[in-house]
Amino acid sequence: MSETYSREEMLALCGRLEKLYTPAVADTLDDLGFMNQAMESGFVPILPEITVAGPAFTIEEARTKKSRRLSDYDPAFVANALTLLFDNMQRGQVIVINANDFYGAGAFGELMATTAKYYGGVRAAVVDGPIRDISRILEIGFPVWARGNIPTDSIGRVDLIGVGQPVFCGGVRVNPGDVVMADRDGVVVIPVGDVDLAEVVEKAEEVVAAERRSRQEIREGSSLLDVYKKYGKL
Repeated sequence: MSETYSREEMLALCGRLEKLYTPAVADTLDDLGFMNQAMESGFVPILPEITVAGPAFTIEEARTKKSRRLSDYDPAFVANALTLLFDNMQRGQVIVINANDFYGAGAFGELMATTAKYYGGVRAAVVDGPIRDISRILEIGFPVWARGNIPTDSIGRVDLIGVGQPVFCGGVRVNPGDVVMADRDGVVVIPVGDVDLAEVVEKAEEVVAAERRSRQEIREGSSLLDVYKKYGKL
């Protein structure tokens, strides 16, 4: 059964996750019966040394039906869309974007990264689609995992169709508030409505500790079979 945690408690648990690695968390979720929580391969981090974990802030985009220039949009519409996005972000979150298989424009770029980091306090973004402005995103040190890169702007090519609703990203359903963890191995989603986040963290910490002991004993000459019999993991 899942437990309810305060925002600060959840962020503290996410901080513990950031000291681990996604394979250990994926293995833990497997052991708990949640075997489809790792996103599909192909998400590349622009900052490969970074590990992040945080509650999901979900965004859904899609290819526009009718292309328009920025000047063709009603300013009130643009203002409302920006307010819907950035005024609802909270410190420590990870943006999760579903681009609905459209690879013709950047689903995320410099302006969103800058605003998300400095205005919203967001930790990172996971984008099931291409991104742009990578050099400038790197300048501000904002971690992004994406499926590709492209120089074209989203204006006139992409519509914002949903914020704060369940989305599919990398083949995994992500509900707002689910904990998203990402590192150089990939992205894992912890469904906090179905599992106890603290239990997942504690079990993943145990997995990491066991793996460290296993590696050390193998380096010291123990056989794989003996290590497996001792710890039940390799």
